[in-house]
Amino acid sequence: LGSGFLAQVCCQTSLHPQSLVTMRAAAIGLSLAYACCLAIVTLIGFSAITTGIVLLIEGDNYGDTAADLNPQKDFSKLPESCIIEDVIHSYREEDDGYGYHCYDDYSYVFSYQGRRYRSRQSESLRHDGVCRGSQQLSAAFVVGEEVLCWQPNVMPVAAQYNCGNDMCYKIFDPENEVDIAKDTGDAMEAAGISSLVFGILCCCCCSPALWFAGKRGHAAGPPMPGMHGGPQGSVEAPDQHGKGPQGQVVQGRVIGQVQGA
Repeated sequence: LGSGFLAQVCCQTSLHPQSLVTMRAAAIGLSLAYACCLAIVTLIGFSAITTGIVLLIEGDNYGDTAADLNPQKDFSKLPESCIIEDVIHSYREEDDGYGYHCYDDYSYVFSYQGRRYRSRQSESLRHDGVCRGSQQLSAAFVVGEEVLCWQPNVMPVAAQYNCGNDMCYKIFDPENEVDIAKDTGDAMEAAGISSLVFGILCCCCCSPALWFAGKRGHAAGPPMPGMHGGPQGSVEAPDQHGKGPQGQVVQGRVIGQVQGA
């Protein structure tokens, strides 16, 4: 071969039509996956924000209403005692995301002047963990016990008093009901703040990050066969004897030639 010989070698990395279709399908699938993930994260974020706002409003109203109640004015003690007729118990486990908690729930059937009523449900934390293997908490009252009772002075009564029967006869002190209602309002507000923060993080941080990742992935596209490594990856130009720097024969075909001296 003379010094005027100039050749261009085309490496064996040409794509078949089937490979092009596969690459195109992969790119479309990747774009759809990013779009679906972005939509789901955004939807979760907006749902969390909406839930947080509702909980904040409801919790604030519930707590403020409880703070304005006057149980000594709203209720009065019945002239006779009530008698506990039955004790109803159940237990449950709740997972708050940090672990399980076991609760004992009690409600009581009591009678007053020959008529039977049911109290509201009273819950108590038994154990931080699953209920199995833990000891049940004792009930506040036992069957046959005579207890104080309260009746409302005005009907209907506020929801914060948590009546267990239509007459709203109570065996739990109404003043304690108000304290429980205040705590419930505070808990609702705390849950609302947590939900709001989570929703803002999803919409303002996770969604943009996912969108940018999708844009970069779409721009880059899937790797081409034979490129970036593999058996047909890096190919060196041949010398005049048709061999590369390590002496391997480089496969290809001559696509052009210029004659020289």
